[in-house]
Amino acid sequence: MMRLAVLIGRAAACAVLIGGLICATASEARQPLLMEGKKTLFQRVLTRPGALLVPEPGEPAGVPVPPLSIFYVYDRVTGADGEEWLELGANSAGLVRGWAPAAVTIEWRQALALSFANPAGRKPVLFFRDQPSMLDLVEAEDLPERLADIRAAIAQSGLSSRPEVIAREPDTFVDIRERFYLLPILSADETILASGFRAKSVEVAAVSAAPPEAPAESAKAEQRRGLQDFSAAVVFVIDASTSMGPYIAAAREAVARIYARIESSGLSGKVRFGLVGYRDDPASVKGVEYLTRIFVDPAEAADGKSFLAQASELEPSEVSTRSFEEDGLAGIMAAVEDIDWSRYGGRYIVFITDASSRGGAHPFSSTGLGPEQVRERALQDHVALYALHLRTPEGSKDHATAERQYRTLSDYPGVGSLYFPVEAGDVELFRANVDALAAAVVDQVASAARGDLAAGASDAQPQAADQPQELRRKAQKLGHAMQLIWLGRAQKTGAPPLIRGWALDRDLDNPAVQALEVRVLLTKNQLSDLQSALREIVTVGIATETSRSRFFDQLRSAVAALSRDPNQVGKSDAASLQELGLMGEYLEGLPYRSRVLALDEATWNRWSIGEQVAFLDDLAARIRLYQRFHDDVDNWIALDGGASPGDAVYPVPLSALP
Repeated sequence: MMRLAVLIGRAAACAVLIGGLICATASEARQPLLMEGKKTLFQRVLTRPGALLVPEPGEPAGVPVPPLSIFYVYDRVTGADGEEWLELGANSAGLVRGWAPAAVTIEWRQALALSFANPAGRKPVLFFRDQPSMLDLVEAEDLPERLADIRAAIAQSGLSSRPEVIAREPDTFVDIRERFYLLPILSADETILASGFRAKSVEVAAVSAAPPEAPAESAKAEQRRGLQDFSAAVVFVIDASTSMGPYIAAAREAVARIYARIESSGLSGKVRFGLVGYRDDPASVKGVEYLTRIFVDPAEAADGKSFLAQASELEPSEVSTRSFEEDGLAGIMAAVEDIDWSRYGGRYIVFITDASSRGGAHPFSSTGLGPEQVRERALQDHVALYALHLRTPEGSKDHATAERQYRTLSDYPGVGSLYFPVEAGDVELFRANVDALAAAVVDQVASAARGDLAAGASDAQPQAADQPQELRRKAQKLGHAMQLIWLGRAQKTGAPPLIRGWALDRDLDNPAVQALEVRVLLTKNQLSDLQSALREIVTVGIATETSRSRFFDQLRSAVAALSRDPNQVGKSDAASLQELGLMGEYLEGLPYRSRVLALDEATWNRWSIGEQVAFLDDLAARIRLYQRFHDDVDNWIALDGGASPGDAVYPVPLSALP
């Protein structure tokens, strides 16, 4: 058996690490070399272990740089001995750092990187020596038995029982937002598995840290210590319109009961509850008082008495809102963005409403976001969204719309939808659901306080017939994942030599579950260009609303007017958005199917008015999501130490691209 590396990532801010040691020899007018066949994408490389930057090609003495440092290529020359040398810079704005042999670099053609998906409902990712050996194992008839042997060997000794398995995901979750890491993708293919699932087969470079020789008690003791600091917050986001009185009271009562249990169990301070109410825009509806309001911040409610005192101020409105659909997504966004979740391991929002929510295109929507974008934003902070939908008789015509929205909104990776309908608005069933959820969270915190990792619900466990039991089963699975995420934040991992390996983005044991997320490191300039391109498409779509067949003609004119490339003016025969060249080159060739790039004139003209409007509404919501990425200042990474703000990157999930 072979010692198994633990695969982790590394990001090096090159200007910080080596700035000042080698003079910046280029003026700002210099630009890196373009990739072959591209007009806007520059050549980039990653460094191998042992790479040195020297002032001139062929010089022996230089400054060492960490593995997987990212550099732009400014020049290529061949030395006297026939070896190729690269002139490297920390950004695209002329910050040249020195020269290195091409042999100590790896070409990085697309700014693609992997991040580990949420650990709920899946096994740790295995990395393979090469693609053929990985696919041979995946397609083997005895795959379950082989995987069981591999994982058993790893659990027992930290060793791989098969030579083709060279690395594994860390035992605890690595959160790319809390601690940026780089797992650059060198190549990617789409593979159809024997099970019928489509999977991305990716070659990745990474630094690795070998586990200790003994799996020993020290690791378990560290886990116990980390878990004992685990806490959770449950924030109720409640529709405070006129019909919600009984449910507001029932939620308060449920929290009072669970606080009594917390205090009797000695867990005071370990589980906190919060409360957010939402109504409508007070500038448009006199008497509603607020659009969203945080009545209880979990950080300020240490016990049941404190919670109830603050929560007592939430009452149903005496004034009706402007439409049956409410601005529920505004309430959720207030909870996601205005509450400090960083101190909690378990992060839960319980959304309670009897109506659908205003989508991004609704004229009264304050967020301009749809359920997909709100879900994406919550998952960025690992916040789980439960939806308790009160299907009252008064809202019967709205039930189907609300259910579609909230199943999408509450879908948590590896767990599934956390949508729980309460038929006929049954107050007792509602109470039972809230009790089941709160009890599950308390159980997770109690096990963590003992130093025990909560057991995740088995995938083989059937769906419970009783809804509160099903809610508790999913909460158990979710709590296990959140504890792994918490431990990942608490534990740090070192990083020496470089390895290259292959992996699938699906859980090998259960390919229905995503194990790896592909992200695109978009620069600020690229994200801004993407917003501008989508905004132009939406603007033209709205302008041609009464004559939809003119949509592509108007886009062709817009592209010609906007483009700085005179060749664009002659593209009068472009039949698709990709051919028009409005979208950036950085989207081309990515391992995903872009609905926008693939759209052609024939398809647009064949669509119904409703399909065209839905397409434009989706783009409008994505524009607003990208604006939130842009404003998320804590998660922009300046790989050049901040010398060129436009070159800072944001790890945008591939699923968020248009």
